Amino acid sequence: MDIKPLDDQLSVTAQPRLDELEQLAAQGFGTILSNRPRGESEDQPDPEALKAKAESLGMAWHEVPVKPGDYSQADIDSFAHVMNSSPGPVLGFCRSGKRVAHLWALSQAAHRPVPELIEAARSAGYDLAPLRERLEQQADQASPGR
Repeated sequence: MDIKPLDDQLSVTAQPRLDELEQLAAQGFGTILSNRPRGESEDQPDPEALKAKAESLGMAWHEVPVKPGDYSQADIDSFAHVMNSSPGPVLGFCRSGKRVAHLWALSQAAHRPVPELIEAARSAGYDLAPLRERLEQQADQASPGR
C-alpha cells in the first residue's frame, strides 16, 4: 500500500483492501475517510466490511462520497468537518487518491497559500494545476480583498 502524506494530519492512498486495515491501525491512523461512492466499481471492497473492520481496530470511519471532479461546496465542507472533528492522523482514500487530494486542497484553500497546497499535492504525486482557478476562488471567498 502506497501511503503519501499531504500534511501532518492527512495521508492519502488508493483503495485499501480489508486485509490492509490492521497495518493502517498499527501505523497509528485514527480515522479512515472514504471518498468513493458505494458500488462505484465491481472490484470495490464492501464498504460495510471495511467500516466494521476499521471500527473493530479502534479507528473511526467516515464517508464523503464524490464522483471524480464533481465537488460541491457541501462535499468540501463535509470533508473539512471530518478532518476537523476526527481523531488523527486521518487516512483518506478513493480509487486512486486523487479525489482525496482535491477535496483536501479545496478545504484548505482558505487557510493556506494555494502554491503551498499545489506543491504538497505534487510531492504526493497529485497534480492540482487543473484546480488552480477553483482553489484561488475558494481562497478569495474566504478572504475578501486578498
